Amino acid sequence: MQDMGTTLIVWAAILGAIAAGSMVLGAIVGITTPMSNSTVGAMCGFGAGALISALALELVSPTVEALAHAGLAERSTEISHFVTLLAAMVGGGLIFLFLDQMLSAHGGYLRKGAYVIAQHTKNKNKRQSDLIQSIGNSSFFNSMSPTMMQDLIKLLHPKFLVEGEALFNIGDPSNELYIVRNGSMRLSHSDGTGHDADRGDLIGEVSFLAHHPHSTTAVAEHGPAELLVLHKSQYESFCRDHPEFATAVRELAGQRIQENQRQVDEATLAKQEWATLAISALRSSGNEIPTASDLTSMKEEHNNAGMAIWLGNLLDVIPESFVIGTVMLSIVAAKVATGAPVTFFEVMPLTLVGALFLANFPEALSASVNMKQQGFSTFKIITLWTVLTVICAVGAAFGAYVGESIPHSAMIVVEGIAAGAMLTMIGSAMLPEAAHLSSPNMAGFSTLIGFVAAVGFKLFE
Repeated sequence: MQDMGTTLIVWAAILGAIAAGSMVLGAIVGITTPMSNSTVGAMCGFGAGALISALALELVSPTVEALAHAGLAERSTEISHFVTLLAAMVGGGLIFLFLDQMLSAHGGYLRKGAYVIAQHTKNKNKRQSDLIQSIGNSSFFNSMSPTMMQDLIKLLHPKFLVEGEALFNIGDPSNELYIVRNGSMRLSHSDGTGHDADRGDLIGEVSFLAHHPHSTTAVAEHGPAELLVLHKSQYESFCRDHPEFATAVRELAGQRIQENQRQVDEATLAKQEWATLAISALRSSGNEIPTASDLTSMKEEHNNAGMAIWLGNLLDVIPESFVIGTVMLSIVAAKVATGAPVTFFEVMPLTLVGALFLANFPEALSASVNMKQQGFSTFKIITLWTVLTVICAVGAAFGAYVGESIPHSAMIVVEGIAAGAMLTMIGSAMLPEAAHLSSPNMAGFSTLIGFVAAVGFKLFE
C-alpha cells in the first residue's frame, strides 16, 4: 500500500476529474444548446437519484453492514462508529446549510431555479411582514378581507419619474389612481397654490372617481419618484368583485374633498397606512414564479452574483470529490486484504463516480445559463468550470492522501460529513429544481431511474 501511495493519489485525481468533467460539458451545452425545462428537470431528478444511491451504498452502507455483522466483542466499537456516522451526517448537513446561506446572501441562490423562487418568495414575504406592521390599527384595512387584499395587491404596477418629469398636467384625462412609493410629488393648482404628496400619499383619486380631467399638475420636483398605479379598467373589474372596496375609496376621496376645503388634512394616517400596505404588497404571498423583471432586479442586487453562483457549485461538489479518494482507498484496502489484483479499473468506485458525473452535468448546465445572464463571457464560464474540475480532482487526490494516514474512526467522520452535506444539497437544491423545471411526477420517476441506474453500476464493480 505504501509503495503504491503516489499511484493511488494519481488514480484518485483522475477519478475526480472524470466525475467533475461533466460540469464542463454541461456548461458548453447550457451556453450553446437550447434545452427544454422538462429535460433539464428530468436530468436533475436522475442525478439526484444516482447521488442518493451512491452515498447510501458507498458512504453509509459500509458502517451499517459492519454493525450488522459485528460479533459480540466488536459490537460496542461498531455501535460507536454507527453513532459517529449519524452525528457526522447531521453536522455535514448543518455545515452545508451555513455555507450555502452565506453564498446565497451574495447571489449564490441564482444558480438554482428553485432557489430563485424560494428567495423571491422570501423577499415578498418579508415585505408583507413589514407591511402588516406598518398598517397598525388602520380601520381602512381592518375592513378588508384577506382575499380582497391579495386580489388588490396583484393589480398594482410601478411607475418611475425622473426629477422634473410630470406625472400629469391640468386637463389631462384621469384614467389611473396613483400612490407615492418613494420620493415626493408637487401638486400645483392653476392659481399657483399647491402641496407636496409624500411617500404613501394618494394622487388623483378625486378626479379619478369623478371621471373628470385632472385639476392639478403633478411633478417630481424634488428628485426622482416611484409610484404605484391602478388602472381604471383594473379598478372597475376589481370593484365588481369587491364592491366594498369602491365604497371605501369613495369615502376616502370624500375626506380629501373636505381636506381641500378646510386646508386641514385629518386623514393622513389612514391614507399613509393604506399606501404603505399597497407599496410592499406587489403580487406578494405564495410561491409565485418571479417575472423576467423580478429576476433582473434580483440579479442587479448582487454585482458579484456570477462568482457566487460558481462558488455555490463548488460548495456542492467539494464533499463529493473528497469522498471519491476515500472510497477508492477503502476498495483498495479490501482488494489487498483478499489478495486480488489492484488495478485502476478494479478499484474504481463506479457507482459513485458515475452518479457524480450524471449529477454534475445538469447542475453546471443551469448554472452556466445564469452566469451568462450575469454578463460572463463564454470563455470565462468554460474556464471557471475547468478550474472547478481541477479543484475537484485535487480534492479527490487529497481524499486518497488523507485516507492513508487517518484512523478508520476519523474516516467515518469525514464520510459522514460528506454524506450529510450531499444529502442536504440533494433535498434542498436538486429535487426542488427537478420538480420546478419538469413536474412532480417526472421528477419522482426520473429520481427512481437515477437510483436504479446507479445501483446497476454495482454489476460492473
